[in-house]
Amino acid sequence: MLPEILNSVESDCGNVSEKVKKAYLLASKSHEGQFRKSGEPYFSHCLAVFKILRDEWGIDQEEYLIAALLHDVVEDTNITLHELRMEFGDNVAELVEGVTKLSEGSDKDTLAKVLEKTYLNPGVAIVKLADRLHNMRTLEHMKPIKQIEKSTETLDVYARLAESLGMWQVKRELEDLCYQYLDPSGYEETKQQIDSDSRSAPLFVSYLESRVQQLLVGDSFHGEVEVRNNGYWALKNKQRKLSLQGKCSPDGFEEINDVISLRVVLPETKDCYSFLRILHESFGEMVDYDRYDEFIGANKRVNGYQALQTTINFPQGPVEIAMVTPKMEEFNNWGVVELIRNNQPSLKEYVLKLVFTPSGSLRFMPKEATGVDFANSISPRVLAEAKSILINGVENPISTVIPNASTVEVNIGELRRAPIQNVESYCLPTTRKDIMELRRQEKKDVLIEKGKNIVEQLLSPRGLLDLTDLGSIVNPILYSFGCQGCGDLYFMLGNGSIKTSELESKFDDAQITKKDLALSTIRLSGKDQPKILIDIVKTISAMDTSIVRINQNNKANEKVGDTFNLRIVVKGLTREQEEELSKVFSKDSRFDLSLVV
Repeated sequence: MLPEILNSVESDCGNVSEKVKKAYLLASKSHEGQFRKSGEPYFSHCLAVFKILRDEWGIDQEEYLIAALLHDVVEDTNITLHELRMEFGDNVAELVEGVTKLSEGSDKDTLAKVLEKTYLNPGVAIVKLADRLHNMRTLEHMKPIKQIEKSTETLDVYARLAESLGMWQVKRELEDLCYQYLDPSGYEETKQQIDSDSRSAPLFVSYLESRVQQLLVGDSFHGEVEVRNNGYWALKNKQRKLSLQGKCSPDGFEEINDVISLRVVLPETKDCYSFLRILHESFGEMVDYDRYDEFIGANKRVNGYQALQTTINFPQGPVEIAMVTPKMEEFNNWGVVELIRNNQPSLKEYVLKLVFTPSGSLRFMPKEATGVDFANSISPRVLAEAKSILINGVENPISTVIPNASTVEVNIGELRRAPIQNVESYCLPTTRKDIMELRRQEKKDVLIEKGKNIVEQLLSPRGLLDLTDLGSIVNPILYSFGCQGCGDLYFMLGNGSIKTSELESKFDDAQITKKDLALSTIRLSGKDQPKILIDIVKTISAMDTSIVRINQNNKANEKVGDTFNLRIVVKGLTREQEEELSKVFSKDSRFDLSLVV
């Protein structure tokens, strides 16, 4: 090797093996005359991927470093896979071939074709993720339309891939880079909200660290306390999902428990359980037991994540605290990368298959994943209503194990809150946990609906049909039963915690009567048509009364079209006027249901 080339290798790569030096020389010569959009020599990208693997991710195995330097030579130069195999061996050739296939397969059809006969080797995925990470870090040199295309693909495919392999650090960076290009103003707004959150303030972080450290020392635990900041995209995405479930405000992050999180690293798993007890004893009623998770051993997440997690509701907001061993935390941050660092001989457990949606979106899933798992990867609602799946256009039971590189579509059945019976026997542990949560919520909803019906029976003689129509009058009643909202009262009434006679007595004490309130309620429903609400309001206004509140709930119905449900609260109607309105609305063919109380 010429001295000038040798000096260049040592300057760029430091002390490396002879094979790595050969790969450096071959890649630099092969890409000679090729340039990136930034104007830099193309080989600078290959060298950057090499440095991501070695310097940032701590991978020093020769085959990965060589593959990083050579990952584009087959696609962009005249070098063949046969030549690479002869010069560098089968492992390097397999890695470069896999990365080349992923690079060629930027669309669904090509990806399916190139990967239909083989699962995705985690080693190939790691080299490709390093390649994509550098491309995203230098995306400012691309045209805006290309920035959007690459960011969309990265978010849909490569961030998901990093998550599937347990590479949290890489997933977070990829997502936030994509967020900046896909929604710059949204990114800045989220960043400002998170950075100014009281839980991110140095004073609070310092207090939290020192408080937990004091507990460690006080009970003679040998452990370390680390603060983890979540990604902006991850937090925004979590906010959207929780707000749709009514568990979070769509405008803020106050209810989210991992704006920052604390990681308590302890020597052994038994220490994690012991310190968890100390933590709960110390923070007492501030502990949120509804947000306790035990991802340990057989209950670890599909991508290998392990931790004991609890949430403490501080005045500044909820904070997740996780107890982990050093081995758990290293894997939690780096996933399969950590296994490669430690020379684990087999990565078969983390081999992935590719599953496509009809729109071309890609999911990386464990080999044993079924239609149940695929439905859950789309959304909990799809999981709840799924009845079967189409695999490449052919209908199959939802319990079917999905073949690699298949296109899968979920057949939706009747509207449901939880999946059909027994599907939890045919899915991954993470999906099974989600199904249990859906079933729990379904039971709760049934009790809430039961409570609503009881309340309606109690309120209808008083001129009302719904608690919310009482406005602030209902608050003292809610507080007297320890309820934070009407939903809590419905639930407690439905499960028998509150007796009907008790609630009826509260209504009487608060003077919620027809005479005292002078309110009437009109309920109407039917097929939605133009000007219906205008006609209804005109009819009521002709009675010379005032409309206090209108509650409208429209729904899409595939069979009959959109339907409307109206609840109108009116003040000052006489009994005769109520009867007259009841006759008018009952004779109107536009209404399937009419009720005046």
